[in-house]
Amino acid sequence: MTAKQPATKLVGSTLVSTIPGTNLADLGTALDVLAQLPMLKVQDDAVSVIGKSNIEIYIDGRPMRDDRDLQQILSSNLKKVELLMAPGAAYESTTGAVLKITTKRNFVQGLSLTDQFNLQRRRRWSVMDYLAVDYRAGYWEFFVNGTINLNNSLAKGFTTNTLIYEGKETVVGSSQHNSYPTATGVVKAGLNYAKGSQSFGAYYRYNPERGDFKNTGSEWLNDNPEISTNIDKHTKAHSHLISLYYENSFAEKYLLHFDGDFRRSYQSNTVATTYPTSSNPAVNSTDKRTSTLWAGKLYLNLPLWNGDFTVGTQDSYTHTSLDYRMLNASVSEYIPSSLTDARQTSAALFASWSHMFGKFSLSVGARYEYVDYGFKVDGKRDEDVCRRDHLLTPDVSVGYSFNEESQISLSYASSG
Repeated sequence: MTAKQPATKLVGSTLVSTIPGTNLADLGTALDVLAQLPMLKVQDDAVSVIGKSNIEIYIDGRPMRDDRDLQQILSSNLKKVELLMAPGAAYESTTGAVLKITTKRNFVQGLSLTDQFNLQRRRRWSVMDYLAVDYRAGYWEFFVNGTINLNNSLAKGFTTNTLIYEGKETVVGSSQHNSYPTATGVVKAGLNYAKGSQSFGAYYRYNPERGDFKNTGSEWLNDNPEISTNIDKHTKAHSHLISLYYENSFAEKYLLHFDGDFRRSYQSNTVATTYPTSSNPAVNSTDKRTSTLWAGKLYLNLPLWNGDFTVGTQDSYTHTSLDYRMLNASVSEYIPSSLTDARQTSAALFASWSHMFGKFSLSVGARYEYVDYGFKVDGKRDEDVCRRDHLLTPDVSVGYSFNEESQISLSYASSG
């Protein structure tokens, strides 16, 4: 068997790439594959779409909540990658593109063990190790995996700027020496069940993180003596995520899908800025952030008027509180301590219909969204920021296929 380039075709307004049997099937991880596909860009393990912003990524129908998920999918387990350039009514009106990744389901029966180790040096050494244990028996799959990342970045240099004000030249300069060692981890455990047209699954994931940022630098103005500055920042964070999904095809024409997530995260930072060569007092601050997310999506797909019709709902609730404390009395006069609280409830109903007319493809849809956003500062509601929105956003996409290698697509979408 000879490997070949992935077959990427434009189906309507969607770029569809099949991976098995191509030279990308054994490339490494899903990130390595995505970096080679058209319209996609991967930089520092982050995926973006050329010319698009606010993209959503789905893995086997479930929204991706952590970029590390793409590092843990082997390229040999990829089945199909779809890039929706005109996402349609099933997604938020602000979504620029949707990336849907489908993995293989025919894993080997029994027990499997996978280990990935990565060692790299960019001025300093960084280590990543991923270990996964998977057991499959019949229609059931049980898995436990974990990742540890030890990163140590270093950046140093200096800048000078020359300003002209009222005919006088002023030189402003600064130097920096940044060190940022971090330790992050992921522990994930769950199960999947797949029999015939029915599948469901769930997993729990825990993410701890520790980081210590240190910057030793200086600032100067014209010929005045330099003022040395030391900045130390310590970060502690962790998050819990519970995710589940259910999908079933019945009567050979109806598809019911549900996915839901609950996530709670916590992060605390302490920052100290000191001036060792001057009499300026230290500037210390702390902040603690707590976030909660509830999200779910339910839709039904069925044939209608010789086409494909989808109707569903997408809902979420988020709550984030930030307790910021400025510990320097003089600085707190213009950067005061504050306790902010933000809550948002979002509910949406959507419907879309698509059909192929020979070489033509047509997709039309509409989405209604209700958003209730509340924001408080020190317990007082900020009416200038709070809002309630009702949005109705239509969309339409038309495509034409000249042949298997040449297609054209035109789409229109409205967003609030």
